[in-house]
This record gives sequence, C-alpha cells and structure tokens, in this order.
Amino acid sequence: MKLAITVVTLSLVVGLSGCATETTPQPSAPAAVAVSATASEIYNFAQPAPNHLAGGQPKKNEIAALANSGVDAVINLRSHAEMNAINEAEWTTANQMAYYHIPIAGADGLTKANVQIFHQTLQNTSEQTVFMHCASSNRVGAMMALRAAWHQGASKAEALAIGERYGMTSLRKRVEELLSH
Repeated sequence: MKLAITVVTLSLVVGLSGCATETTPQPSAPAAVAVSATASEIYNFAQPAPNHLAGGQPKKNEIAALANSGVDAVINLRSHAEMNAINEAEWTTANQMAYYHIPIAGADGLTKANVQIFHQTLQNTSEQTVFMHCASSNRVGAMMALRAAWHQGASKAEALAIGERYGMTSLRKRVEELLSH
C-alpha cells in the first residue's frame, strides 16, 4: 500500500510539473535608496517611489548627502527669482549629479508645456534615482499629478493621490481645475 501511495504521489508531482510554464524574468523595480540622516532632514522630505525622492529646498550639505546616498539627478522646480542666492547647479554638478532646472512660478507655472518638459526629464532619468524639489514639495506633487493624468493615463483620483504622495498641498485646487478641463 505504501508503494502505491508513493507511486501515485510521484506520478502527481511529475504530471503537475508538466503544467508549469517557463516565464521570462521581468526587470525588477529599482531598489529604494538608503538615504542618510542628513539628506532626510530636507524640509518635507519623502520617498514616494523607490527611485524618486521629493522635498523642499536642500542645503549644500544635503545635496552632498543625497549624492552619497546614491542620487543621480536633481530636478529643481523653483523659479529663477527664488534661486538668486542659491548655487544649487554648482553644488549638484560638483557632487557628480545631473541637474535640471524647470522653473515653475506657482499655480501659473502649471502649464501643459511645463508638464511636458517635466515628463520628458523624468523619462530621460527613469533608470536613475532622482531628487525633485521646490520650496516645499507642493509644486513637485502638482507636477507629478498633472504628469500622471496627462501623460500616463491616470484617472483624476489616481493623479491627485500621486500628487499628494509627492507633497501637493495648496496647489490641489488648481490641479483639480486643470484636470477637469
């Protein structure tokens, strides 16, 4: 009887193994970056996606900490007027990171043209770890919400949730208006 059970069990295992299908390995998502304590002190700092960091304006030492944590690129959404006394491009490139400046002047800067530039920049850096910022991460969240809706097919609710994850607060009403047209 034990021999019969063993044969039946072995037959089932061999038979079921024929049901398995070979799959092509899928590329894995980028691993989350281990951010240093200094970098995590950036105002409103968040890591809403494994290769996306967001927050407010970083200081010079925080830019260095981001680089040491494995960040490859910085996207700055602050206006030119806001950046007068801040040499962020110099700090970033001195730390071997790419620097992108897309000036967004508050709600008026939330245009389809600016979102297109932002989308293209994120596409070009999709294999990199990117830190995106403005003064508080509010514009970062707004731009991520609009990008999700206009370029990635997200519903209004999904886009707003993405925006909030990236720091959108007071620009939510304007984003809702733009997504309703």
